[in-house]
Amino acid sequence: MRKFVILPAAFAAFATASAQEVLQDEVVVVPLSMADALTIDNITVTATRTNDNRYSYPAKIDKITGERLTEISAVHPAELLNAVPGVHIHRGSGLEHLTSLRSPVLTGGAGAGSFLYLQDGIPLRAAGFSNVNGLFEAHSELGAGAEVFKGPGSVTFGSNALHGLINFSSRLPDNINRYQIMGGEDGHISAAVSHSVRDQHNEGYVLDIALADDSGFRDDSGYSQQKYRATLTRNLGQWDAVWKTSFQNLEQETAGFIRGDDANLDDAVRFSNPNPEAYRDSKSARTQLRLQKQVNGEAGFLIIPYARWTEMEFLRHFVPGQATEKVGHWSIGSANAFHGYNYIIGFDAEYTTGFLDEFQDSPDRFSFVQGAHYDYEVDAITLAGYGEYDFEIGSDIDVKIGARAEYVDYAYDNKIDTADNGRFRRVDDRSDNFFVVTPKISLTKEFDNNVHVYARAVRGARAPQVTDLYSLQTQQQPGEIKSETLDSLEIGLKKQHKNFSYELAVYAMEKDNFFFRNSAGLNVIDGKTSHRGIEASARWKAANWLELSGNINFADHTYNFSDAASSVSNTITKGDKVDPAPEIYGTGIVKLMPGTDYAAEIEWRHLGEYFLDPGNTETYPGHDVFVLRGQYNLSDEATIFTRVDNLFDKRYANRADFAFGSERYFPGRPRTIFLGVRGEF
Repeated sequence: MRKFVILPAAFAAFATASAQEVLQDEVVVVPLSMADALTIDNITVTATRTNDNRYSYPAKIDKITGERLTEISAVHPAELLNAVPGVHIHRGSGLEHLTSLRSPVLTGGAGAGSFLYLQDGIPLRAAGFSNVNGLFEAHSELGAGAEVFKGPGSVTFGSNALHGLINFSSRLPDNINRYQIMGGEDGHISAAVSHSVRDQHNEGYVLDIALADDSGFRDDSGYSQQKYRATLTRNLGQWDAVWKTSFQNLEQETAGFIRGDDANLDDAVRFSNPNPEAYRDSKSARTQLRLQKQVNGEAGFLIIPYARWTEMEFLRHFVPGQATEKVGHWSIGSANAFHGYNYIIGFDAEYTTGFLDEFQDSPDRFSFVQGAHYDYEVDAITLAGYGEYDFEIGSDIDVKIGARAEYVDYAYDNKIDTADNGRFRRVDDRSDNFFVVTPKISLTKEFDNNVHVYARAVRGARAPQVTDLYSLQTQQQPGEIKSETLDSLEIGLKKQHKNFSYELAVYAMEKDNFFFRNSAGLNVIDGKTSHRGIEASARWKAANWLELSGNINFADHTYNFSDAASSVSNTITKGDKVDPAPEIYGTGIVKLMPGTDYAAEIEWRHLGEYFLDPGNTETYPGHDVFVLRGQYNLSDEATIFTRVDNLFDKRYANRADFAFGSERYFPGRPRTIFLGVRGEF
């Protein structure tokens, strides 16, 4: 059984030695920001919204500590997350991106609905209203860290935690003020400041501001983004209360795909922007109140009421019609749980109302016709109950068994005429509901020398995205789309040591009712895919001055059905590779720390070959890119740091695909130097 240890927050700031002596099957109850201050990278909060040990938890959870987050100083989320095993993010223009997390790189409703993005344990967007580029809304600057849960999520999380989830954590009050200023070539400048106050009763606040402006390395591209966040901690009788609220604003001039065979290698093309009129403007705000109460020392209540709002407008530059889409929603909800010594029971509820308006100003282009495509509103109710029970077989095998039941109801209100217009189908007002049950079971055995072996069999499921259901095409009928399911079997091995640790995971997954958009831009509603993979990662502190780390991933993502199409490139044959999905990718890092005041590291990012189209007729050869980082401590208050992206000035593609009859690329940034200063005061 898990053993709970309470480490009083008053002693946390100076309890480094004690924390490092905590046994690996114990759970240390401290604020996450304290855990980072103590450089404890084995504490995770993702699986249960409370603190667990990630090495003994029966799933693959990778953590990026606050210290590492600061060292990377990412301009784009991909720079931060692509060093995590099993993760590959295609970087688009500005802050746009597409995610692969034990999956192909998914687009459209699949890309939005297959991954759960969270801030402090609460989804950034409502489940049916997700954003394929959702990571740009996360507040990672000067944060406490990030965690990546691979495979279908735990019972705590439902829709969108299909292939996994990414959770960003904010710092709690610790009486440390932080700042960072960074500038780079191509007109990048960013600044972040965090002001923190905490008293002897562990009550206090944190105020964060993060500003960024980037001119972009391509013509008529760049963005300006502002983020604001406030955190307040209070003791309300027997309840510990943490209130967090944030706001984000993005104004982006978007660069579109360049087209043509190997266009990313042509200097005359790769810096150009075929769509200078493209843009993306987004605003979002969210607030949550985390209330936690201990009962009898080993149990407790957790209640998190929250609210969110977002609106976004962008030009759909990636399709021939280039319509303008306006979309947004607001939500209220509450995540509630009771954690016993060896069990969890919980209930989640959320109400959302959202809208989508898509209009094409330009003349007809193929079946992308001028005029209104869609204009609708949707009200959604999500209700979920879950439970998990933890027990032992014999004296050394831990078993977790649980399930989540989730009900989703959509009420659709069409604001314009019911008609077929080009490829776009608008239907009458209607209601749709979905009910899924996702069981989970896992076994864990601990061996000598801190070695943990686990096996996990789980089902993930997601109700369709609102755009899946109501932004229909003329070959579709309303109500025919079903919930996606993903059945996963995973076996893993973990070892943690002071100077050496490694993890290995092998997984097999089968997906049914896969909804995706093929390279002709047509919706496929009933696809089936198979996913097999191996993830291996290791870290070795070879000496006080040398640390080696890295990961390698082997993945085989295939179509498990056939679908005839009008062209060879769009035709799917059972057994074909899913596009785009590299079979091998990984990173390696060599970090040098020759003195206490300076450090340097080089990171190698390898991406293997992958197919660009469902018919497996076109390929991208892959690439190798290197990043150099260094820092020098001038004083306790100031550290100078530098980063060189694409050290050897490789011509490569952040994203490549084949659509509407041609190869398309988002070219990678050329060699770029960043320089900055950060510190505490």
